[in-house]
Amino acid sequence: MHERGAVKLFLGKAAIGLLAGLCVTHDVSAVPRTPVEVSAGVYALSGNGGEIAPENGGRIANVAFVVGPNGVVVVDTGISYRDGEEILAAVRSISNRPIRLAILTHPSQEAIFGAAAFQARGIPVLAHRLTAELIAARCETCLRNLRTVLGEEAMAATRVVRPDRLIEGNETLALIGRPLRLIAPKWSSSPGAIAVFDEQTSTLIAGNLVSINRIPNLRDADVSAWRETLVQLASLECRHMVPAYGRIGNCADIDVFAQYFAALESRVETLLKDGASLSELRDRCALPEFVRWDQYDVLHPQNAAYVYLRLERSQFE
Repeated sequence: MHERGAVKLFLGKAAIGLLAGLCVTHDVSAVPRTPVEVSAGVYALSGNGGEIAPENGGRIANVAFVVGPNGVVVVDTGISYRDGEEILAAVRSISNRPIRLAILTHPSQEAIFGAAAFQARGIPVLAHRLTAELIAARCETCLRNLRTVLGEEAMAATRVVRPDRLIEGNETLALIGRPLRLIAPKWSSSPGAIAVFDEQTSTLIAGNLVSINRIPNLRDADVSAWRETLVQLASLECRHMVPAYGRIGNCADIDVFAQYFAALESRVETLLKDGASLSELRDRCALPEFVRWDQYDVLHPQNAAYVYLRLERSQFE
């Protein structure tokens, strides 16, 4: 009996240790992101994908930075002040050159709230005017929601930022000693979404204009304009690409991403012609070729509903 009790005690402790180990393994929010060199002087910090949750600390999107002779430009800033500080530390692990600018490529919460950490250190933040307007209009609500989802501690010191510099269209930045082209198409994936192109290495930092193996979110999109923008970006024939979500790729991946839009439009158009109602859409709008993409179960049914309502409305215009 004594030996049996000892065995039970040992197994109990082992189980607790194993569970604790599993918790640590899956709590990726506690693990700092490591910079990966995409091309000469261009680095990425990979996001975790999925939905924003305590387990991933909300770090679902990729971040990038470019090191030039005269300094560094960071592209997107993470989901919180803490995340912004970790991005700053990651940059310092690669270069001690000054960070000259942080660019917000789109108004999604996982890209913008870390900007407060940059401004706290006197680093200016740039965004498109339309992005800045959307941030001002709705991001206080976003921040309240994030405090509920991720917790007060994770979001400590985080605030809604006001960009220091606004752009209205395409520009070329020369402040770090290597030209960076800001590509600002008309409203497409979201208001004021932009991409950054490093001509020196033919690297496109695409923001939320492109994702790889992830369903896009059409909530703020003009789908027709977005598809036109994808054609424009693909024409760059970039050798390297950092999307907002998904693995590092190149401009050939844009064609694959664009196929989702065509397939979605075709499927919903067919359902509408067949007399399908909006309530039937979720069960009938499947696109099996994209079922393995991140957020398929969450975003694809929503996207189908957006397209359905747009096509239905166009019949009466």
